[in-house]
Amino acid sequence: MPPASPATCPRKRNLLFAAFVLLALAGPPTFARAAGSPETLSGKPLPEWFKFYPADHKVAIDRTSIEMPDGVKLAVTYYKSADASPEKRVPIVINMVPYRKDDLFYAGDYGMYRYLAERGIACARIDIRGTGGSEGLEVDREYSDAELNDLESCIGKMAALPWRNGRIGMQGKSWAGFNALMMAMRQPPALKALLVAHASEDLYANDVHNWDGVLHLDIFTEEVETESLMPRSPDYVLDKDYFTNRFDREPWVFNYLNHQRDGKFWRDGRSLFTAYDSVKIPVYAIGGLLDGYRDFAVAILDHVKTPIKAEFGPWNHAWPNAGSPGPAYDNWQTAVRWWKQWLCDEETGIMREPKVTAFVRGTIPARDDYETAPGSYQGFNWPIDGIKEESLQLSATGALVAASAKAGTMEIPVDPAAGIDAGSWWGERAPDMKNATAGSLVFDSAPMTAPKVLAGRPMIHLKVAAEAPLANWSVCLEDVHPDGSVTLITGGAFNGSQRESRTAPKPLEPGKFFKADFPLHFTTYTFAKGHRVRITVSNAQFPMLWPTPYRKPTKLALGDGVSSVKLPVLTSPGAPADFLLKPEELPLPSDFKLFSGGALGDAPPPKVSYEGKWVKVLQDEEQHWKIGDTEFYDYESVTYRVDPADPAVAGFYGAGRVTIDHQGRKIEIVTSVDVESDAKDFSINVHRKLSENGAIKGDKSWSRKIPRDFQ
Repeated sequence: MPPASPATCPRKRNLLFAAFVLLALAGPPTFARAAGSPETLSGKPLPEWFKFYPADHKVAIDRTSIEMPDGVKLAVTYYKSADASPEKRVPIVINMVPYRKDDLFYAGDYGMYRYLAERGIACARIDIRGTGGSEGLEVDREYSDAELNDLESCIGKMAALPWRNGRIGMQGKSWAGFNALMMAMRQPPALKALLVAHASEDLYANDVHNWDGVLHLDIFTEEVETESLMPRSPDYVLDKDYFTNRFDREPWVFNYLNHQRDGKFWRDGRSLFTAYDSVKIPVYAIGGLLDGYRDFAVAILDHVKTPIKAEFGPWNHAWPNAGSPGPAYDNWQTAVRWWKQWLCDEETGIMREPKVTAFVRGTIPARDDYETAPGSYQGFNWPIDGIKEESLQLSATGALVAASAKAGTMEIPVDPAAGIDAGSWWGERAPDMKNATAGSLVFDSAPMTAPKVLAGRPMIHLKVAAEAPLANWSVCLEDVHPDGSVTLITGGAFNGSQRESRTAPKPLEPGKFFKADFPLHFTTYTFAKGHRVRITVSNAQFPMLWPTPYRKPTKLALGDGVSSVKLPVLTSPGAPADFLLKPEELPLPSDFKLFSGGALGDAPPPKVSYEGKWVKVLQDEEQHWKIGDTEFYDYESVTYRVDPADPAVAGFYGAGRVTIDHQGRKIEIVTSVDVESDAKDFSINVHRKLSENGAIKGDKSWSRKIPRDFQ
């Protein structure tokens, strides 16, 4: 059996699952409070306007289905107060994802939805058609027309249930945050508010398939292949419908690699940035400073004109109650107050809180194992008051200076395997970056004479040229400590072919300089006195970004007003966030037992190896658990490789295995997703094998070549 390791995927159920894994393996965290005890993180009394909701309802859990207009029945679990009735009506909060409510997400769903139901907020957890316990043909992509149409139907039907009050909310993280924003764009009449975490307003450039407009493949690509093949719960029957609707369906990876540039596939009805004005309801947006999707909350604050609240915490791809690194806080009491405000017309005080609550990070240690980030939660207006833009010029001397930057041109070193330590997306706790400068130009400021606090999205302005028709530029913002250790703060990338248009990319003109202006991802950070600001500029960010096929140098022009970084410097602190509560201990279902895997945290250090001409990076994860008498095991791994001498030759190799032991039947699903590139094409090979009690029931393969399209 492969060794257990923390979850690695940006948009994966494992970090939700992992919050409960930690509790199951180690017991409740010491900082958690007892249920119903309103203790603040700061230790100060709650403001007088803060309305606290204790658990005052018994909970009924109802597993049933809801029929769509075409007759397909979607599996749904309702968590509601036991006394909900036409005489005691309650609002309903919807969450619809493909992550299987009866097994993969069972433990994670239970605690948070029970918490809400105990306080008079009913929750409907729905499996997308063709997944989990739902009938129907598996959809061919995330956020398909079928998925969104079903969601709209569910909202209408659930608003008419006899025990509801007619008002629907949508609450979700990641996938369920994405489709909640898309529903708001459709404006179904019964949908009255959203609470979303780690979502995206830009499905092409701020999503797991293309970071910053550059092709990205990660463990999600393999996981969605393996786990979408699991039979319908709760009986796990391998019948004709299973093969037609799931096993024989074409893998998603082909669909995504057929859309390597921005366009209708990514935009129409799915990317909020194309229609911010379509949102007419209140939105609560949550982003983690170590989560790749955090910028969506900035976009909503900037562009959506309804009542908005937003939070930025120090954690990863998790709800704040279980976020890592800490400090975490009880976002579920916050959720209850949000829903009571907008779905029940109760004055909860939540709109008296600051519009934005952000964790202003102190100086982060240069290591990837810290459990609690230094800093404090502070309340702000939006735009944040007291932000002063400070420009630092990139000098040919290798310095970052306020003025009088030496003019010149520098060649960026060529290293297609550069960037491993920065992780698999623009988040995660990174190790000491002091030895991660290969393939980069490095620019350092003078030591700080006083602390400097950042809050916002740094802007990068580069003047660059390339000899090849395609090149990417990647920039990291870092903190150089007096002892020489280096903390990664944030980063961003730019696909040079998209310099004029993302929908109509075009080749670079060899040797011709142009402006590459792009933001880094949202951050907060404090440079302590004596520390230095560092900017690194490279043409690779492996394995986060797929390498371009050319091993040719690029050039960076330097001097005053030529290439620079603009830092959002916070000149005055925000108000203390004394309304945040200590995290709540959420219960696990009594029939759930965890054996191994899924420790709370973000990606483990990648396993890097050098085999002949290849640089290889391995990431993997494992879970083993039991629900009642049914036992589950899930293992997924991905290996990346690149030839530094010929970056056109790169590869992604995913492998997955799921076993289900159910009523004397052992079902095993084994899959592989392999993507290799040369100078012109991607070659994709996908294999699936299904067995029951050792007998092969299904064996299917696909192979295809897809031309590279400015990637």
